[in-house]
Amino acid sequence: MRFFAQTVLALSRSFHIRRVLCDSGFYRIEFIKHLENGGYSYILAVPITPPIQRRLAEVSRWETIEEGLEAGEFYFEHADEKWEGARRYIAIRQRTAVRPNATGRAGGQMSLFEEYEELGSFRFSVMITSDKELAPVEVWRAYRSRANDENVLKDLKEGLGLGAFNMHGFWATEAVMVTTVLACHNLLHFLDTQLLSRGARKRHTATIRSAWFILPGQLGSSAGVHRLRIAIKDQSLRAKITRVLNEILRLPFRLNGNAVEPP
Repeated sequence: MRFFAQTVLALSRSFHIRRVLCDSGFYRIEFIKHLENGGYSYILAVPITPPIQRRLAEVSRWETIEEGLEAGEFYFEHADEKWEGARRYIAIRQRTAVRPNATGRAGGQMSLFEEYEELGSFRFSVMITSDKELAPVEVWRAYRSRANDENVLKDLKEGLGLGAFNMHGFWATEAVMVTTVLACHNLLHFLDTQLLSRGARKRHTATIRSAWFILPGQLGSSAGVHRLRIAIKDQSLRAKITRVLNEILRLPFRLNGNAVEPP
């Protein structure tokens, strides 16, 4: 919950959070209530624990999305009094015979599904959502657009040396990672998609750096004004870099940092 709140504070006011998508590690009632109290729309993956298995086995209506892929929904409330009411759950089941690469938990591996032999040929995924209007299949599609964390971390390590930014103190590490690594990563890819490659296929951070930032230059001053002198003879490349720098100056976005140790 604190991680999410801190992330929100790091964004400028020009950013609008349309929907919060999280994996099952965030499936905690305290975090869910935090989102609801803040007015956030959310879709969270749900661990398929025995109570969820029991409720999942009771779903009788499944909507076919395509062959071997079906969606259903149900309302559920955990026994913990903190839940204070039932919430909407979306279930996805994929028949492994038709979709051998399906992700999710295998029905045959769930202890409570042993008595439901027909469910053993499926893989299941479950999500909880605050959205009451979207059809189950649309909730599933929206959740699939979540961030690809593993590849982002790999890109950070290879392109910006994330693995080397580990200081002795937590807040020192936070400051370096946010200001030097994460901010640079987001800015690089924003600039690449909006200005440098303009909608072309997303490129790795190392590729962007080698194409645009490994250029000889000298930072100096003239008439009291700081100037960056870049050694580029090619007129078309010089014009391209000038255009990009001018467009960067007109960008309205700002990134705020809050990596300061609390008193």
